[in-house]
Amino acid sequence: MKKTIFLAIGWILVVLFVLIIVIQNPTPFFVNGTIILGWLLFMLQLTWTHSEYFYMVIKKVWFTIKNPDCIWKMQVEYSGDFEEDIVEKVDKVFNMQNQELKQINLSSSRRLYKVGTLSFELVVENNKKIRLQLEDLEISYRRSKKIIDEELSVLLEQLSRSIKEDHCEYYFNINFKEFNPYYGFFIRRLNSKDINTFSIKFNIENDKVTINKKSIDVHTTSLQKLNSFSKTYLSLSPR
Repeated sequence: MKKTIFLAIGWILVVLFVLIIVIQNPTPFFVNGTIILGWLLFMLQLTWTHSEYFYMVIKKVWFTIKNPDCIWKMQVEYSGDFEEDIVEKVDKVFNMQNQELKQINLSSSRRLYKVGTLSFELVVENNKKIRLQLEDLEISYRRSKKIIDEELSVLLEQLSRSIKEDHCEYYFNINFKEFNPYYGFFIRRLNSKDINTFSIKFNIENDKVTINKKSIDVHTTSLQKLNSFSKTYLSLSPR
């Protein structure tokens, strides 16, 4: 909060200073341009160094232009006393999707589903636990947010309504092919090639987020929070 106030005061003073220069000495721009640009660049550098919001906005623009690839891994575990026809209920949910479905029945309690670009493995354990896995999905940055909003969230919400679980846990891993863009804000003054390990773990209420050198891990019990966290940390939307 103090940094935000400090930066706001700094920008106000610089804008006032520029206005005073322009009003008092309305000469061609190239005469006062060096002074004006110097102060503006100084404030931009200060904001870049101390404002997480500004840093993430610039990173988001850069990622939109560069459109790098990342790799997803996700596991959902549903717990409860499920009925005998629970696998058929899951089949029905996948068949309700608006995209072409490819299904492989490996056994009475195990399935492989391919819905559009998403491939899932379903395992049912003694009608007490359902495990749904999404493995090694390589996807571009711009495509990621669309999948979260239009495909993944809809599918998981329909599944939850259909199977009526007692408890659910979501594990979501995002692995960047290059460096995780988040850790740069904290240790940008160091050479990334010289950093062997980097890990920050923190809780948001009862949910856990871990940020490593090349990946982000999210563990939550809420589909709404999974949606929010995945878009926040994957799409580089400032919190």
